[in-house]
Amino acid sequence: MDISELTSAATAVLADRDPTGKAVTSVTVETTRDDTGWLSYEDTALVTYHDGATRPLTIRGTALAAALDQHADDEAELGSVPRVVIQIPARPVPANNTVHCAEHSGAHLETIACRWPHNAHPEGTPPQVGHPYRLTD
Repeated sequence: MDISELTSAATAVLADRDPTGKAVTSVTVETTRDDTGWLSYEDTALVTYHDGATRPLTIRGTALAAALDQHADDEAELGSVPRVVIQIPARPVPANNTVHCAEHSGAHLETIACRWPHNAHPEGTPPQVGHPYRLTD
C-alpha cells in the first residue's frame, strides 16, 4: 500500500474527529496480536501535535482502519507488520495573514501553531466568548 493512501485516510480522520485545532505532525498506530497469533493494527492511534503533546484517537470503523487492514495484509506477505507512523503534512499558512486564534492573544500574523485561526480585519471584532471559530456572533 502506498503511504499517500494512509496519509489521506489519517488526514480525513483528523478532520472529522480532532477537536483541538492544533497542528498535527504525525499519527502512530501500533500492532497487536490476537489469540490466534494474527497481527493487525490497534483500534487506537496516537496523535502527536506540533508542540509535542499527544493524545489517543479511536480509529475503529474509519477509512484509516480500513487502509491499515490492507496495509497489514501487504506487510504480512513480506513477513512482518511493523508499527506505522504517518507524517501529516502541515497545512499551508498564508503569508502575512492576520488572524485571531484560540492559542494566542490579540490579532497577529498566522503561524502553524495557531489554533482555530480565522481572519481578522481592521474593522473586525475579536472572537466572542463561546464562539472561538467566529469573529462575531
